[in-house]
Amino acid sequence: MARFIWGTPSPSLSRGKQLRVRRDIFGTLLGLLVFLGGIALLLFTFRIAYDMFTVPPVRALGLIKDQPVDLGSAGSNLVGSLLKVLLLIVMALVGSLIANRGIQLYTDSRGHIHESAPHLEESDDITRFTAEGGKEAS
Repeated sequence: MARFIWGTPSPSLSRGKQLRVRRDIFGTLLGLLVFLGGIALLLFTFRIAYDMFTVPPVRALGLIKDQPVDLGSAGSNLVGSLLKVLLLIVMALVGSLIANRGIQLYTDSRGHIHESAPHLEESDDITRFTAEGGKEAS
């Protein structure tokens, strides 16, 4: 007959072995919180990227209508925009790594299988070997 631990039956093995599934509530909650934190970082990154890419290029590069292009300020603004894009990539990478770590914590805490010691029967070879003082039967 299978035993229930937190609503999950534990599988039985042959020869009287019993597997128990042990769950860790703290690890599960911590995994979920870390995962949700990573998702929040990703959403924040995408919001910043959306805001950055909805700015018209004329305004992003600091160009003024009906005036000649100042290459120094336009180049400086372009380099600034490229740095922002690189930082967004790094933020997205960090957010995805944090979310992945949360998934790992969650799955690792969901089910640790512990095997109990086998129950030996009197007719078992190991029991007879031990009962005879560790000598081989002739």
